[in-house]
Amino acid sequence: MEIADLKKFLVIARHQSLQKAALSLDITPSALSKSLKRLEASLEVKLFDRVGKTLRLNEQGEKLQPRAIALTDLAEDTHQALRANKMPLVCKVAAPSILQFKWACVLGRKAVKQPQVLLEFDTEYEAEALQKLVNGEVQLAIVTGEMLSHLPDGIKSIELGDIQMQVAMGQTHPLAMDTNASVEEVVAHPFAVPNTSPFCGEQRGVGCDGWQLRHLTRRVQWVVNDYAVLSQLVKGGQALAFLPDFMIREWQLKTVKVTSGDLSYKERVFFTGAARLFTLGE
Repeated sequence: MEIADLKKFLVIARHQSLQKAALSLDITPSALSKSLKRLEASLEVKLFDRVGKTLRLNEQGEKLQPRAIALTDLAEDTHQALRANKMPLVCKVAAPSILQFKWACVLGRKAVKQPQVLLEFDTEYEAEALQKLVNGEVQLAIVTGEMLSHLPDGIKSIELGDIQMQVAMGQTHPLAMDTNASVEEVVAHPFAVPNTSPFCGEQRGVGCDGWQLRHLTRRVQWVVNDYAVLSQLVKGGQALAFLPDFMIREWQLKTVKVTSGDLSYKERVFFTGAARLFTLGE
């Protein structure tokens, strides 16, 4: 049983396809198939069942997966320890881009105190980020509180903080003259919204930016999933948007204060991974 074969096994388990896994690894499907057969021969078991063109872990494969993660992690730790004075320790972090926007800098400041650590960020939506963590392809993932119920055994979490979603506007927006407004006045102005959740990547419609007041229909004039484009609409005073507090500060936008009620919404954010790696996030 070779560590290299175990690593390839984990990638196959993630993609459930030899072709997709081979493309991810930049090798031929034939070479990947030989690696899988070599691993199965050494263990004397089959690890996958074929369902059409899909490979699904069978009972033996499911037993091997957490052990393969532990073995490949141990091999990597050993490798890094032996070459500690030569090469940096690479720590891969998977997270949606909207969460990287803030916490990449936070983790970067922590990493400065540990010069042997090289942070490598992988942009993935939350479910994919957790799957890569389980498969051993990344060491850490940043997710919102909604994902904690999906954490498998052996994966721990600590709270990084929260993001507060608020109605944002540009300096030249009509509401900027008087930042106090009624809820009805706010929703009467045109909004720019995504229709794909910036956290999970699912198409959930125009309320997936965290807007909580379902009984109040916003005047949606732009549907934009690229937050760089969305920010330009807001900066130019054309649109309102429901944005995280850190983006509002970074883009020097204003927030709308309503005279009654509260339009803001908080989302908790967590750092997930093996407990031994958590010193980076503390």
